[in-house]
Amino acid sequence: MSDVKQLAIVGHRGLVPTKLGLVHYASNNVNANARADSAVLPIVGFHMSPRSVDEYKEIMDGFACKETTSADKPRLFIAMDEFGYGQSDNPNQSCTPLDEIADCFLEVLDHLKVRRCIVAGSLMGCYIALSLAARHPDRISGVVCANLYYFQAAQREKAASEDVKRDHSNSGSIPDTFGLREDGSHISEIWGKRSGWLSPQLNTRATWDNLNYLVKRGERYARGISIQDGAAFPLPATCMKVNCPVLCINGAKAFGFFDSIGMEMTKQFDEATGFFPSPPMRVVIEGPAGASINMLNENAKEWVEHVTKFVEKIEAENNVNALKPGMIIIDPLRSGCNYLGSHWVDILPTNRAGMSHLRSKAVAIALQALFS
Repeated sequence: MSDVKQLAIVGHRGLVPTKLGLVHYASNNVNANARADSAVLPIVGFHMSPRSVDEYKEIMDGFACKETTSADKPRLFIAMDEFGYGQSDNPNQSCTPLDEIADCFLEVLDHLKVRRCIVAGSLMGCYIALSLAARHPDRISGVVCANLYYFQAAQREKAASEDVKRDHSNSGSIPDTFGLREDGSHISEIWGKRSGWLSPQLNTRATWDNLNYLVKRGERYARGISIQDGAAFPLPATCMKVNCPVLCINGAKAFGFFDSIGMEMTKQFDEATGFFPSPPMRVVIEGPAGASINMLNENAKEWVEHVTKFVEKIEAENNVNALKPGMIIIDPLRSGCNYLGSHWVDILPTNRAGMSHLRSKAVAIALQALFS
């Protein structure tokens, strides 16, 4: 069987001008600009470093298929290239903290007329997602974190110190450890980092993203422009301000790998989950294959299934909370309305997503409100 997997063509993509530069996005729905009023919450994904929207290619494909969700329509999924990655610009100024970058992604959502959404992140992308949820609760209904990591104390201290040095440097440039070599070994070294666990096809995609990131980093370092290191991100303070539902999905092999090289991912993840006001939901993907730091590519089907259940639960709760005495409730399983005593009742909006199991609960609430 061929290792090359055929994926659905991305439905819509574009570049959106923001205060820090152009942001490239891709989505699985050609009508992305027309989905602002949909009752089916869109999901917005932020990739790990050093990947791009390509990390969400299989995920976008999964949400474009009716077989993977109980919703009437495929769910809109938007992935964004962070600044300095993929096809987005390098930022036009240093970005400390990462909140400055996150706010630019709100500009993209405004452009796409997306008022509320679920945000998802992978490793460093988790920080972008959590930053938005903590500071813009009116826009974010839930957070999905893939392989959330809280850096060890020594890493945090080093990153914070380097950020301070760069902020006060007058040299006009930042030293870069990456350099081009005539024999091309700078590329083979990138390939070799992941060749032990990734297929040639997926490793080619990851190597392309990594090389693109390093070239862009060299360009912005030459101009003295830096982006806050993930280890310097204030994760505890950010998580404490997140009051929406949070789902953490971890890859078993990712944790095993980071534990084996001394990064204590299991311990650091447990510490990170303790920062939230309410304990997040936790899921571990064991397989059937992959479940590494590249889980979103290797285990897209499992990820989509877990996230679909999580998001549909949020949508169902939102629909119940929207009920008011005297509202009309349309039966989501039949056309027309239910007649309750002398009252017609209706659940708005009338999407099927998450509604089948909500029906009895909603009718009970409506009856209680009407006849109490």
